[in-house]
Amino acid sequence: MGTIPPPIRSIELRDRLSELLKQALQARHQAAPLYLLRSFGHVTGVQTKAEINRETLIETAEGIFGTVGIKVSGEVVIEELVAAQLLRAVTLKGGVTRLAPGDELQGEFFTAMSRIDAYCRALEILSWRQTRLASPIERALREAACLFNEGLFFEVHEVLEAVWLTQEEGIRLLLQGLIQIAVGFHHLENNNLRGAVSLLQEGVEKVKRYGPDRSGVELDQFLGQVEHAWRSIESLGEAAFDRFDRRMIPQMPFIRNTLSDVRPAG
Repeated sequence: MGTIPPPIRSIELRDRLSELLKQALQARHQAAPLYLLRSFGHVTGVQTKAEINRETLIETAEGIFGTVGIKVSGEVVIEELVAAQLLRAVTLKGGVTRLAPGDELQGEFFTAMSRIDAYCRALEILSWRQTRLASPIERALREAACLFNEGLFFEVHEVLEAVWLTQEEGIRLLLQGLIQIAVGFHHLENNNLRGAVSLLQEGVEKVKRYGPDRSGVELDQFLGQVEHAWRSIESLGEAAFDRFDRRMIPQMPFIRNTLSDVRPAG
């Protein structure tokens, strides 16, 4: 795996951005706030005390909206983000309005922008690979795989948990295992060694009860690579926070088959 976005320390900010992502996954036009925030970061060069002219941001964001097929006013999106306190308006003499990060966003501006960048990449990949999916589980697994491959492990948990809670016992076990694998890597990025090792191990053991490809994921290869990564983390101990080679984290393949025949083995 390539670069993993650094974790957001503020739980409130993390959850607010994750909620924007969940809304974007439901409908393309709801991705507009994320694309506008990314435009803000790109134009300002991800400076902590960045400011930008309101009209410049509207023009830049609406250009991006057009390329990704979003039909919405940049003005409306700015008002929503100001109301949510993710952006704040600064009125200068002469009535010129400039926009700056809200207080919470400003505190973790670089980290948040790295994550928003990854959100937008994942959304673009999902839009390129649009297919008719047979069930909410398949859709969630496809989204989760794309997020996992961008290093968005917390967000994988959010997406899969939403469907895990509504499923029967057999499929719940499979989804829980995948959630635990994602959260295990999330713990690693938050310097929680015990949580990382235990959840990676538990997740692999749960998902191993299913045969390869029956969930639309090449389970044998994926699980083998996850197990190899977990054993490396365990052997490194707390040195893993700095020394573990993140390239050992495998790519989760995209869904290809349905889950209609998935049953626990044994």
